[in-house]
Amino acid sequence: MSVQGKKVVRMRGQRLTHASAVSPKALYARPMALRQLYADAGSVIRRGQQEARMAAEQTDNSR
Repeated sequence: MSVQGKKVVRMRGQRLTHASAVSPKALYARPMALRQLYADAGSVIRRGQQEARMAAEQTDNSR
């Protein structure tokens, strides 16, 4: 019987497959990238709300 598609590595009696191995850097980078993405999105939303308030105030003042 042969195993195809996955490379199996033995380290100290443990079996590790390359498909399931995730580097610690990748585990750290993803949440940091998502945090930055949500922070950027929040600042864009707040800026848009502030501009909408200012536009509404200008239309109220012109009446």
